[in-house]
This record gives sequence, C-alpha cells and structure tokens, in this order.
Amino acid sequence: MDILIIHLNTATERLDFQNRQFKQLNLAFEIVEARSVSDISEESYQSLGFGWQRPLRKVEVACFLSHQKTWETVLKKQKPCLILEDDAVLAKHVPELLRNIENADFQDIDLINLEIRSRKKIISKAVFHDFQDSKTKLFKLYQDRTGAAGYILYPSGAQKLLDRLAVSAPAIADGFIFSHYGLKSLQAEPAAIIQEDQMVPYGLVPAAQFDSIIGRSEHFKPEYASFNEKFKFKQRRLAGQIAMAFRYIQVIAKAEKRFIKLDKKDFI
Repeated sequence: MDILIIHLNTATERLDFQNRQFKQLNLAFEIVEARSVSDISEESYQSLGFGWQRPLRKVEVACFLSHQKTWETVLKKQKPCLILEDDAVLAKHVPELLRNIENADFQDIDLINLEIRSRKKIISKAVFHDFQDSKTKLFKLYQDRTGAAGYILYPSGAQKLLDRLAVSAPAIADGFIFSHYGLKSLQAEPAAIIQEDQMVPYGLVPAAQFDSIIGRSEHFKPEYASFNEKFKFKQRRLAGQIAMAFRYIQVIAKAEKRFIKLDKKDFI
C-alpha cells in the first residue's frame, strides 16, 4: 500500500522523525508537499475560508488544501493509500496491518481511520472484520469528531470527498471528512496511529516534544466582523449539530459511543 505523507518543506525536524520512524518499520513513503500560508492569496482566503461553521484561519485552509491534494493523488493512483500528516506516530504493527487490509481487498469501503484523538467515536457494536495476525479489529465508523493524521482512503472515498467539495465550502480537514455521512468508513482498534501532540494525554511520553504547526482547532476562538456574520456562522454550526444528532439517532440501535482502545506497548 502506498503511503502519502503531507509535509511542509520548512518542517525539517518532522521529516527527520518520519525518516527514522519509517526506517524502523521498514516502510517507504511518498511526500505530498503541503500548501503553506504563503501560497494562499488574500483573495483565495476570502473565497475559501468563510463557508464553514466558523471562519477558518489561513493555516487551516492550507491544511485542507493539502489533504485535497492527497485525495486527488489517490484518485489518480486508483488504489487505496495511507494518508499521514507529518507528525503522525505509528504503532509497531502498522506494516502487518497494512498488508492485512490490502489482502482483505474490501470492495465496499471508502475510508479506514487508524487514529484516535482523545474523543469518543460512534462505532458499531459488532465487529466488521477481525485480523487475527495483527490483533486488530475493524468496526463500522458512524461518527468521528477530530483527527485526520492517519487514515486509509480508497479511490471511491476520494471521489466522494472531491464531489462534495465541488458543491460545498472547505472546512477543517477532519470536520470535512467525517461530516460526510455518505462515506462508508471503518475504525481500527487498537488504534494504530496517534498524532504527536496526543502522546502526552495518552501517557506515551512525559512531555510534549514540539507544537503542531497547524495548531489545534479545538482551542481556536474565532473573531467575527459583525453580529450578522456571527449569526450566519452560528446557524451553520447549529445545522451541523443537528445533522450529528440525527446521525446518532439513525444508528443508535446498532452503535455505541466510546473511546477507542490503544496499546501503549505497541508504539516505538
């Protein structure tokens, strides 16, 4: 399986880390050059950054456009690819898991999320697929809230995301992906990928090693140009919350909301 790492060329420490990590895992990767804030003109920012539930920062627009490049790459390759942000930390069993997923040759799946990020997910009560060799189980993923640092995207999923983008505005990358309820998605357990800034909350390191270049959206407080603008964004957010609630009602009989397990011993 091809592995695509979204990498900003100024983040040399991150690339050094990934080279060391992938050497230990005996895996290869391709770099997808990330879009930077300097690539986005003010005109482009005004057209792309104000159509979601809140105003996006330029760095979030750049992140979204970087993920969009990987979706286009997957569609061009016409094969599933593992998409990573360059601060993704991989579990030791990832090579075996990728082989197992590739050999399983799922025909009706758009996306498999390998990541966790300190929030509960809504997944199926029943196991969708059990990989005995890699000790990983896959569950149907009905709703996720945060995290786009490590996911396998199939060409069908890439097409659905790009089709949606053709008729809707960009959002934060994970928000855009996981609010697309037309995607047939799975969640891996135990999680195989964690973003670097989550290693402290999950007890994998005693202190943070470096801050995210993007910065986490959950800590961002937007500023609005006027009351009318704020009201418009609040309406969009309310519509998004209603859609999430309706989704939960749709699947509640066959789903549960819980944290995904992580095996600390399986991380390098």
